[in-house]
Amino acid sequence: MATRRAEIGLGDWVRVLAELPTITPTEQVLVARCLGLQADKLESTHNERSTRGAWQRSPRKPEARADKPADKPITTPDTESQPKLPDEILPIRIEKLPNTLEAGLAPPLPAEIASQKPLELGASNHPPVPRHSLFPQRTARGLLAASVAQPSRGYDLDMPRLIRASVQRKPLRSLPLLPRFSTQQGCQLLLDFSEALVPWWDDMRDLIQQFHAVLGETACPVYEFTDNPRHAVRWTETGEQTWQAIAGKPVVIATDLGQVRTARHELRPGLSVWRDFALHCRRWQIPVIALTPLGHKRCPKELAHLMSIIDWNPHTRASDVKRLINHKQGIRQ
Repeated sequence: MATRRAEIGLGDWVRVLAELPTITPTEQVLVARCLGLQADKLESTHNERSTRGAWQRSPRKPEARADKPADKPITTPDTESQPKLPDEILPIRIEKLPNTLEAGLAPPLPAEIASQKPLELGASNHPPVPRHSLFPQRTARGLLAASVAQPSRGYDLDMPRLIRASVQRKPLRSLPLLPRFSTQQGCQLLLDFSEALVPWWDDMRDLIQQFHAVLGETACPVYEFTDNPRHAVRWTETGEQTWQAIAGKPVVIATDLGQVRTARHELRPGLSVWRDFALHCRRWQIPVIALTPLGHKRCPKELAHLMSIIDWNPHTRASDVKRLINHKQGIRQ
């Protein structure tokens, strides 16, 4: 690619005219006028450097401009006129309080504040939800009485038995009387407070109050156990007392019969433990009534003929309990 030559500019003409030796000043002025130059400006416009072409000019960098933001006028809000202070100083009574760090010198709280209950850290603002007992109050009395009622000699004649004996011509030594069921003998209440039954601990405490309302505290002693019901104990004024079988006195036991398993694999009593306990009570002619929150369908079938298993839930009725207990052979006649 060929390099372009520099163009001849007016400055070059001025320099050439100034360097011509054979030209007179008059001729120099005439040539300058022909070129449109002024003769008096030849010396001032003379430049030793040749005129550069536009393509040889280096681009000029734009100068950085530091534009300062214009100062905005600051307008001050109009100040309101302040009211004048009164000439006289208001009377102020300053009372020096005693040192409150000393409990005896602290001023007493007002009566309306002192009567309120103190706030507990982390306490809920919502009122507690009332608990519903597994045996509702409207059915608990009849249900519990039916479970522990024992037959005794009544006062009404057993007419079917009397007619049967007369037809068969069998002599009777005494008049047959219908049995009368009574709760005078009370019962022994055994509660399974093992870790597996923690969700039902509050229900067991409710069960104690319900039995005491029907039978009384003296006729219904309460025992506690965690593994074997024969190791149940209670605490009296004289100390710890171990459970002992009493002939003819029913035993009510609230338990899951060892069916619930815990995360820590708590040792639960097996089927043999409950069978031995039921047989021990049978030898003493003691009816056993088991209250289980799991339902009788989940309980071992081997225990069904040794004890009366009652569902511990709100759907159980007193008529169901009577029907169940009266059909137990060897336990209730």
